[in-house]
Amino acid sequence: MAGLAEPDGTNTFDKLKNVTLQPLTTGAKAKWDQAEKYAKGYYDAEGGQGPPEVHVAPYEGAKPIVLKKRKIATEAEADKATRFVCKTLQQVIKDSKQVQVVLGYDASHSQACKDLIRIAEDNLSEDACKGAPVQVNMGNDWVHTFSHLQRTELPDLGDRLMVYIGTPAKYLGLCLHSNLPAKLDAAYRKAQLVIVCKGACMLPIGPQEQNVLGIDEERVAAAILESVGAKGKVVWGHGKGSKQDLMVRAFARGGKIKAAEPPKALKLSAEHTGNNIGFDHLASYAKYLNELKLANPTLPMVNYYDTGLLVSVMMGFIVDSGVSLMTDGDGLRMLSDASIGHMISKLNQLVTVSHYASTRGIYNCFVGDGACRLNGGVELACHLMEGKQHASMVNLVVFNNHKWAIEDNLVAEAEQEHVLYNKTFYDLIASHPNVAVCENELQLQATLVSLSEKSIKYAAGLEPGGMNLIVVRGLDIKVPPVLGDLEPIRKSPEMAFMRDVLGKFAAGCEQKVPIYGCSAFEYIQFLHIFMGDMPEARKYEYICGRTDIQAAHMCGFEQPDGKCVLFINDVYGINSLGESLRSILSGFGGKQVLVMVWHPSISSVIDNFHLHRPPMVWPSMGIELASYFVRSEKDALFVEWEGQRTAGKVAEAINAKTPLIMVSMMPEHERDYVALDIRASSH
Repeated sequence: MAGLAEPDGTNTFDKLKNVTLQPLTTGAKAKWDQAEKYAKGYYDAEGGQGPPEVHVAPYEGAKPIVLKKRKIATEAEADKATRFVCKTLQQVIKDSKQVQVVLGYDASHSQACKDLIRIAEDNLSEDACKGAPVQVNMGNDWVHTFSHLQRTELPDLGDRLMVYIGTPAKYLGLCLHSNLPAKLDAAYRKAQLVIVCKGACMLPIGPQEQNVLGIDEERVAAAILESVGAKGKVVWGHGKGSKQDLMVRAFARGGKIKAAEPPKALKLSAEHTGNNIGFDHLASYAKYLNELKLANPTLPMVNYYDTGLLVSVMMGFIVDSGVSLMTDGDGLRMLSDASIGHMISKLNQLVTVSHYASTRGIYNCFVGDGACRLNGGVELACHLMEGKQHASMVNLVVFNNHKWAIEDNLVAEAEQEHVLYNKTFYDLIASHPNVAVCENELQLQATLVSLSEKSIKYAAGLEPGGMNLIVVRGLDIKVPPVLGDLEPIRKSPEMAFMRDVLGKFAAGCEQKVPIYGCSAFEYIQFLHIFMGDMPEARKYEYICGRTDIQAAHMCGFEQPDGKCVLFINDVYGINSLGESLRSILSGFGGKQVLVMVWHPSISSVIDNFHLHRPPMVWPSMGIELASYFVRSEKDALFVEWEGQRTAGKVAEAINAKTPLIMVSMMPEHERDYVALDIRASSH
């Protein structure tokens, strides 16, 4: 394999001809152990430790609403909700001895939050700050949108009321190795937690936390500003004299920042020692980029990170090294959504929108194997390299470990359907002068050294813009399953329902009935146990689409016995279902499709801010969307699963040969509950 082409006609790997790759040392092996620890954190975030405690049984407290139809507050309703929240918060803040206000990145757009920063004093000692009635801190997400070389973490809450203004996010917190989720849980359990997002607020009402939707977030922020100001001294929580420097960088006022000394390019060791692993070199490259940005404050420099196991592990190494991820608002939103391919779309925007394409800047984009192929990443990169001119320097880094679907570690087994047979594809493009395929840690180091040299010249105006594609191999991690005991799933009411319904659905079929699926976090454990352990599964085969769109498309085609099953979650496959529904409901018979829509479950407070879903709400649009394609009740059954009693309705529809059967598998907190008409005054 060849590396990137150099101006003198050589390539980056020519420098390695006399360097021998040495075995890993004990220290390097320990770093791999650390990498696996970072990776396990990804799955722990999905497994969790169970729902946070509630305070007054049987009331449920603050839980996300599964929203089946649109619910938009009118101006009058929003006014009432806002007045109630403001009134309640004013009293809660007044009754609290001390308050900690944390401003997430989203709060940077709020005038009230800017005013709060303005009044916060930063001329006090650390001890004086601890004793102050109100302390203001920047959220972990915000501090990763500008360059820095020293890690910032939220201080211990103690008995303070925690007020978070912004949008916490489950996956983002994991990537930042943030202590925020643990602090949210701790404050929640003491009913000392306030979270203000756009249009929604979590706050203590009586002895426990509740969610209020349809609020005016700016009015609520203004009420918080007024209330904390009335408590007395408001202090800045990031150290004496630090506020001005942080604010200049946070609000991108590059012209007011004193440029640091330019860094030196990374160096390739004359001898390979075996002390480092690939993640070390990537973290060193991230530190170098921070130093380069500090030396060039007016030059746009941003890193974008897509979802995936290896990208998450790399971010862990970067964050724990103390430096910034150096992303921006779009980058944070990608991580908040655990995006699958969004970064590739951002790459396309950077190179094709005239404003960005004509502006000098340095962009580094990191993506995993699965997410890259999901959005046509490499094909797009080749298209842009061949067909577009741009002033920026763009580096696309793809972790090519030949697999996708991090869900596999939820079942402790590599699913054959999730293997990516793409080695020959990448081998074919390796001859391109702007492509480097790094087979080992040494080649990766040499490539990053070359990129650092090119970026220094580019920043100085000595190197033209362009795009490089870096394919990274040799980095792979195996993680123990997050749920060692799958017996509860085997004995769950969901599994009983699956066995009953799927057994009846396949009755009489001569061929195996396809079960189509793709993104499977919400159901993979149920599917894995069903296919591996249950006798009813002998009549089925699982077909994994390479995308959710593909899985939805396949269920609309002709099937071996006219029947198939589609497993989708509540966000991805829904958007692709329309074309298949038209196909299923065309003609005068011969097709029957069972669609099961799965939702996530609650493991902690942060699940109110779950990936792919808006704050405190889990949209469940499947039944609503599908109903638009149905003209007669005889052609479809739409049912919300609420236990085994739902099976009888589904069995009747199967026997009646109803073409479309859609079951929304409601999460536990949406089953068997009563919504009470509890009223609170807004005056």
